[in-house]
Amino acid sequence: MQTGTLLQADAPIEDIAEVLNMQGYATIERLAEPPAMDVIAAELRPHFDALTTGQRSNATGRIHSRVLATAPQLQQRMVDPVILGVMDLVLGPNCVRYQLSSIQGIEVYPGAHDQGLHRDDDIFRLPHPHPVFEVNVMWALTDFTAENGATRVVPDSHLWPSGKTPEPGSEHLAAMPKGSVLIWLGSTWHGAGANRSERPRIGVYAGYSLGWLRQEEMMYLALPPESVQPMPENVQRLIGYELKGTSTLGWLDGGDPRDVLGFDETEGPTNDASN
Repeated sequence: MQTGTLLQADAPIEDIAEVLNMQGYATIERLAEPPAMDVIAAELRPHFDALTTGQRSNATGRIHSRVLATAPQLQQRMVDPVILGVMDLVLGPNCVRYQLSSIQGIEVYPGAHDQGLHRDDDIFRLPHPHPVFEVNVMWALTDFTAENGATRVVPDSHLWPSGKTPEPGSEHLAAMPKGSVLIWLGSTWHGAGANRSERPRIGVYAGYSLGWLRQEEMMYLALPPESVQPMPENVQRLIGYELKGTSTLGWLDGGDPRDVLGFDETEGPTNDASN
């Protein structure tokens, strides 16, 4: 299986967005330092271990949601300037504000088989091809290799019509070292690889979408106001605690939910796609 090309962390954001739009995915090498990933993995560990069989846990791995509350070091990764810069260019043309649609910690066990190839934006039941309204990111908390289940992506598949499916062997392997990120469009065919190693493969998945779409995860229950209030303002807004741009989309008691909830305004860049 062919391995995808790694872009450097200091590559121009315009170049990253161009690769993403052209082939449907882009991999950025070491966007974060490996020790920072170790800290996040340690924050997630007790929550992975607390999952019981049938509770998003089975023989192939475990999935933990609500991670922005349980792994605080993840919060700034969600608003990484490179990631938001890409979202500005790719999602920005179709919205005033974009949002975090879902986020999960994912642990793939040794012995897990290839995940079936799929498109994430099929949840919206719209025919392909269509304008981009979802972009997804996988942060590598461990190395992602051919042996431990690195994500497989099918280049150019974001351009395919709905009836076309991948041919066997058409995938590229998104192998990447710890601290790297894989970004792919919601319409790109992809799937986790088989873990043939002796250790789990761990990553954090974050989905970003147009601000006027319903979020995939029920964010306001997963991250209620009391858990979000201590977070930085730009993270709160990305979760959805804001009016969308200059519109009244997302009001509470007739006004900005931030005012009603008494959220303090703190320093930090916002996810304003009009910037």
